[in-house]
Amino acid sequence: MGSITSRRSDQGATRGQRHAVAVSAALVIAVMTGCATSPAKEARTQTPAESTPTPAPTAAVATPTPTAAPVTLGSCAAPVSSTALHVVHRFGVSPDDIAVDASGNLWVSARTANEVFRLRSDGTTIATVMVTGGPEGVAVAASGVYVAQQNVNAIEQIAPQPHAVMTFPNHTANAGIDGINIGAASQTLLVPDSPNGTLIELSLAGALKARVIATNLGRPVAATADPAGDIFVASESTPGLVEVTPGGNVRRLGAFTDLDEVVYYAGLLYVTELNRRDVVAVDPVSGASVAVAVNLPAPQGLAVTAGGILEIVDATTNKLYSLPTCGVA
Repeated sequence: MGSITSRRSDQGATRGQRHAVAVSAALVIAVMTGCATSPAKEARTQTPAESTPTPAPTAAVATPTPTAAPVTLGSCAAPVSSTALHVVHRFGVSPDDIAVDASGNLWVSARTANEVFRLRSDGTTIATVMVTGGPEGVAVAASGVYVAQQNVNAIEQIAPQPHAVMTFPNHTANAGIDGINIGAASQTLLVPDSPNGTLIELSLAGALKARVIATNLGRPVAATADPAGDIFVASESTPGLVEVTPGGNVRRLGAFTDLDEVVYYAGLLYVTELNRRDVVAVDPVSGASVAVAVNLPAPQGLAVTAGGILEIVDATTNKLYSLPTCGVA
């Protein structure tokens, strides 16, 4: 389960779509711990990892869904260049995704280093956890901290006790699962099954259950839910950004074609664009958008704190930045 050496794979979306039905059936018997290989994404040069204590993982409190008063795009300030963003932390390896728990701690994955960092909100390191299989997406639920292992297309719980959760079938030549997130219900996990072009909802309460709730999503790599239960999915290819209603209807938003992250806060969506190298606020009703951060070489991770602060991970500068969301002073 060694690390892979690259970050992007945009090939074979239609092939993944042909497997959507097979994936739904295979999920019934997919609880396993077997490993599979993934192809390369975008190559990165690694610097030596930070020397950090590695205490045993501890339980984390789930991040509550932010319920701040809704704002509009008109409340967004002028976009901020990466050189003017506040730097929260500098990594010794290339970081990927990020999640925030209810205590304000930041969980940041480093796929090629097979590590997950736990940081305080000020950027100081609490712990470094070794996670095999290429840790990508991170999510914090009431039951613990979950990580997507891209190399083996699987989900693993890393705190309070590490154990394998589920391995998803990948019969394509595409890289495995990228980002994951907590659903509108705190004990559900949203899993964009990246190689197969589907969105899966994984129930974490009681018996483990998984169901496919949307298909034909290109290469989906991130998902977020609003308080009403609508789910927004970001893809590295067309259709880019879509809304999936509780009734299963799918609607495209904007004209995005190369996204990596999406989060919801106070009535707006925030996405990272790999091709334009920016972070963009999106109106989930009209699909209109404005940039809020620009000139980011590789904005791979995005999360929002309960107080409305965007946490932005850049995989090329190896930095974690922060920026207030629209309407937050």
